[in-house]
Amino acid sequence: MKLLDRTLLITGGTSGIGEALVQQLAQQNIGLVIIARNSAKLKKLAEQFSNIHPYRCSLASKVDVEKTMGEITDNHPDISVVINNAGIQVTPTFLDSDFDRNGIDNEITINLTAPIWICALMLGNMLDLKAPAAFVNITSGLALFPKKNSAVYCASKAGLRNFSRSLRYQLEETQISVHEAILPLVDTPMTEGRGKGKMSVMQTARAIIKGIENNREEIYVGKARLIPLLARISPSLMGTIMKAG
Repeated sequence: MKLLDRTLLITGGTSGIGEALVQQLAQQNIGLVIIARNSAKLKKLAEQFSNIHPYRCSLASKVDVEKTMGEITDNHPDISVVINNAGIQVTPTFLDSDFDRNGIDNEITINLTAPIWICALMLGNMLDLKAPAAFVNITSGLALFPKKNSAVYCASKAGLRNFSRSLRYQLEETQISVHEAILPLVDTPMTEGRGKGKMSVMQTARAIIKGIENNREEIYVGKARLIPLLARISPSLMGTIMKAG
């Protein structure tokens, strides 16, 4: 499906991959509805592009998400593509002194529960369009093979991967497709100071867009494309590689 002359919803659109998606999609579409927490960054994007519709929302709050999505569905009934991009990652292990148990719910809610809420809240409007539409959920190679640290992040992305697959089954008889973008290590504020050979956010955004337009249900981006092949050859080797993060 072509991402042209549409109204799209993007979460986490003021930073990293989300901002790169906005930069690449804003000039070829009717409107971009952007959800983020940072009011100043939302305002800056709206000043840069006349077709940006900013909504400040905390994805950690069900009340806030339901309120915001109610406003969005009322104001933008023509949204035909939803990209669940926002996410956070806590890096300490459970054994580290700086690990905070109080952050577990927050990480799961933002990474997994909020995308599920958004899909559920948007579904009725998108069915009413009676035209091709799409949900796009951003996951990670860590959804398939977890690393040693960031256990909650790995679990949340594995959950989002399986939710995406199950929702795809449910929507098989509709015009709504469900896509999953499986990412490698990307150079974003979230990964600052960690790892080498990171993929740029602009390259990542281009690959996601291309995958959607090519109707790929599972969009393996950059080095993540090696995961299915190496997993077939040696699952244990793939697990060892990913374990190190």
